[in-house]
Amino acid sequence: MENPYKLGWLPNGSDEMPYQYPNVWAREKTTGPERFIISPRDHYIRLLLELAECLEEPLYLLYVLTVPRGGGKAGRYESKNSFTLDQLQSFLYEYVELLEKDARNSIWIQSRSGLLVYDLHNVIYAYGPLELFQPVLQTSGLSESGEVRFPSPHVHRYHFQFDEDQARILREVEWIHSPLSPGDENPNDT
Repeated sequence: MENPYKLGWLPNGSDEMPYQYPNVWAREKTTGPERFIISPRDHYIRLLLELAECLEEPLYLLYVLTVPRGGGKAGRYESKNSFTLDQLQSFLYEYVELLEKDARNSIWIQSRSGLLVYDLHNVIYAYGPLELFQPVLQTSGLSESGEVRFPSPHVHRYHFQFDEDQARILREVEWIHSPLSPGDENPNDT
C-alpha cells in the first residue's frame, strides 16, 4: 500500500478509501465529566501536542497496543517515568508515522490537570481544562459540531512497515505492562 492510512471506509459499498473527518469537535457527556471529542482532518499528533500544552507537567504516557504485530504483548503500557512537554514532543514526533497511520495502537497523555486520548479511530478525546482546550481548537481551524460521527462501515488498517517502530516504542521507554481494559479496543464506547 503506497499511502498507508489508519482508518478506511466503504462509501455506498464502493471500494475502500482513507477516511478524513470534516475538521470538527463536539462536547460529549459521559458517565463522568464532560469531554470533547475532536476529529481533525489530519496532523493529529501536532494537534495532540498543542492540546498537551494546556496540561500541567509532569506528563505520563499510556501506550495501548491492541494488535502486537511488531512483537510484544497486547496490553496497556504505562510510562514508569514522567515526560516534560519537550520530551513528549520529541517522543511523539519520533513515532508520528506509526501513531497516525496504523490502527494497532492508541496513545494517552495523562496529567493531574487532564487527559488526552488519541485512539484508533483518529479522534482525540480531551478531559480536564476544556476552557483551555477550546481556543486551541478554534486556532487550529476546527469548528464546533453537535456530534462527531464515525464512518460506517469502516475498517482499521495495520501495516507491516510499522512493525519495527512498534517494537522500538516498547524498548525505548520503561513501561509497566498490564492487560487491556474494557474499551481499549473500542474507546468510543466509554
